[in-house]
Amino acid sequence: LEDLSIELFYEIFIHFQFHEIYNSFSNLNSRFTAIINHMPLMSVYLGLNTISITLTEFYHSYLWQSNICERLISLCVSDEFAIGNGLWLSKHLSTFINLRHLSLIDIKRSSFESLLSSLSPINSLIIFSLSFSDNHRATCTFAGIPDGAYYDRIFYLFPSLRICRLLFRRDIQYTVDQQAVSSLGSTFLPVQNSLFNLRILTIYCSPSFLLHLFEYLPQLEQLNCRRARLRSSEEHPLNHSTQE
Repeated sequence: LEDLSIELFYEIFIHFQFHEIYNSFSNLNSRFTAIINHMPLMSVYLGLNTISITLTEFYHSYLWQSNICERLISLCVSDEFAIGNGLWLSKHLSTFINLRHLSLIDIKRSSFESLLSSLSPINSLIIFSLSFSDNHRATCTFAGIPDGAYYDRIFYLFPSLRICRLLFRRDIQYTVDQQAVSSLGSTFLPVQNSLFNLRILTIYCSPSFLLHLFEYLPQLEQLNCRRARLRSSEEHPLNHSTQE
């Protein structure tokens, strides 16, 4: 072990979650302590079903330390099994100045909006993902919002994005004459900030908002667009599957 290079250890460590590495090697000897204290934090998963309350508390207290937060590169945060992760993130995300990949799973709407309102632009972030573990949660969390409600703020906060996945849904209902309308009766909120580096975009949206986006994102190389799930009135229940 003493003859192996530090770079080789880093290659090995990327296959483990950080707390596994920390608990196994941080107190092994002085050399490993130094390696752990200087390695980039590649994959931190906070709040998934394999993370206990004890581990969640460990990450909450460990990640925002001054000598740690600037080394965090990739972070996945879920509110599915741990209440309060989204709120914790909204308070500390701005300290992760070198973060390149941020993934949010089952984030609460209040935490997400608090996150967007409290941040200053993060130029290091190149991958941003917002997703949900099931369709019902995705629809209920952001029920009633018009298309584009958060896009302009996201584009402003993460100007260097290359990959963006925004998998929240609006609640759209069919009227008697089969015209799809949003629950707020509006079309969409326009986007005014462009992302010149964005190459891959995955979204749920209406056709009108999609056409609007083309004006601001002409450089896209890959677009995965799904129409919002349509549900009929109570008198005429119909199931409309998601369409590409």
